[in-house]
Amino acid sequence: MSHKTHGQLVAEEMNADSSFREEWESTALARLVATRLIDYRTEHGLSQRKLASLLEWKQPFIAKLESGERNPEFETLVRISRVLQIEFLLDIAPATRTPKLITKRVREQHATAQRDGVSVTLAAA
Repeated sequence: MSHKTHGQLVAEEMNADSSFREEWESTALARLVATRLIDYRTEHGLSQRKLASLLEWKQPFIAKLESGERNPEFETLVRISRVLQIEFLLDIAPATRTPKLITKRVREQHATAQRDGVSVTLAAA
């Protein structure tokens, strides 16, 4: 019995359901930020409550960010970057162009979505 990876399951669903694909692509930034926050907490042995304290937010806001369901506001990214020293890169360009701002170091952790004739590439380091 072969097991499919998460990526394979997502790819199948994206091919089968255009509304799922649209939603998945529109929340790429949210999932990237969620993954980076969870990684940060794990690396530093922090609970959501302690991370919230560092960022001067409440724990439910951290839980919301870590759910990856809603894209964070620009000010949220600024505070995360300033306090936690996490770098975010957002490259918005015509869909006909390959992203040029992504460095080799963060290439594995980027997400690219295309919508309305624009390619949006996101990365965190």
